[in-house]
Amino acid sequence: MVMLSELPPDQERDVSSFLSPKDLEKMARREYQDPPLRKTKGPHPRWYIRIRKRVVTANGVKKKQVREYFGFCKEIGIREAQHLREKALTQINAQIYTISSHVPLKDFVLKYNATHLPTLGAGTQAKYRLHLTNHIVPAFGAKKLCEVTTEEMQIFLNAKAAEGLSWWTRNDLRNILSGLFTKAADWGYWKEPYNPAAKVDIGRKKPKRQKRLLDDSQALALLAALPAIIALIIRIADSMGLRISEILGLKWKHVDLERGIIQVRERQYRGDQDITKTEKSERDVPIGDLVQEMQDLYLKDGRPAGEVFVFHDEFGQPLDDRNLNQHFLRKAAKRLGFYFAGLGFHSFRRGFITGAQEDGNSSIIVQNMAGHSKIDTTLEYTIRNIAHQKVIVMGRQKRLKKLA
Repeated sequence: MVMLSELPPDQERDVSSFLSPKDLEKMARREYQDPPLRKTKGPHPRWYIRIRKRVVTANGVKKKQVREYFGFCKEIGIREAQHLREKALTQINAQIYTISSHVPLKDFVLKYNATHLPTLGAGTQAKYRLHLTNHIVPAFGAKKLCEVTTEEMQIFLNAKAAEGLSWWTRNDLRNILSGLFTKAADWGYWKEPYNPAAKVDIGRKKPKRQKRLLDDSQALALLAALPAIIALIIRIADSMGLRISEILGLKWKHVDLERGIIQVRERQYRGDQDITKTEKSERDVPIGDLVQEMQDLYLKDGRPAGEVFVFHDEFGQPLDDRNLNQHFLRKAAKRLGFYFAGLGFHSFRRGFITGAQEDGNSSIIVQNMAGHSKIDTTLEYTIRNIAHQKVIVMGRQKRLKKLA
């Protein structure tokens, strides 16, 4: 909130920079104007009207009367002047729809951070705050919402591509810009009929590194080299498709050993325990052959109460995926000679999504098991397996040989 006392005595600011849309609407209603058409005096008279504007000074909000000119009387007749007057007043009295869009983007970001970001997951919040601070506010913060155009966004993202930012990072930046204007519209700060980020193009997706999976022999060797508890986490990700945040956020109250079901209801992301990432993420998943290992873990843990985390440290706190990756999974993979950039717990969830479809299951079923909101996300996770494709090609070729 900007305090009037912070403004220099002679400085004037647009009232919209710190008033809410409701205040702006009230102000706009009070300032409905219908001044008469007038002529200036002197040898070369001009058509004009007197209108009032509100400005902010160190002494408060003040009215300021100004003239709006339409041209010389010898060049413009009264009918045309009346037409220009009506056109000007339409815009002036429409400030109820336009004045709020003059809020500086950096001011609106503060409201966005305080009001919208808390509704997102902890990981998404952290990423969005980072991108807003490092990229978006430095580029557009000084501009008013109405001054940020599609062309400027395109130039901004083109420059980021030239700097070497990945397709995914640029996609995040575009989505955040779009989200800012969507929320501005929802909250009454943006009345335009379009979102300026809607037509921004970030080009064809070019991953920084090739998506890879361990083959079966590598996966078995890795499981054998890891502590039993970490190997169990990997088997859950690989055979059930759970996110690592869902596995580490799992509590015993959500493990039904009698029915052999895990109820995915919460997730834990680096110290932040919350509900699942999306509504679709809330699901029941069969434990399958791992039910005995889960039973053994439950008994070994002393039949813990429902609120106890399934996977925890010696103090009962949930494990951190960064520590597990750094000190166990990646070290073991490097020691065995098949580490690759990007290898982590997410790789095994990706392996589940790919393998389940290769086994003949529909993408819709796999989408539901993975807890994806959109099938496009499921397809994005699917890795093209050349060995599996070879089997399909050979099968079709054999079929044609039989028909020949």
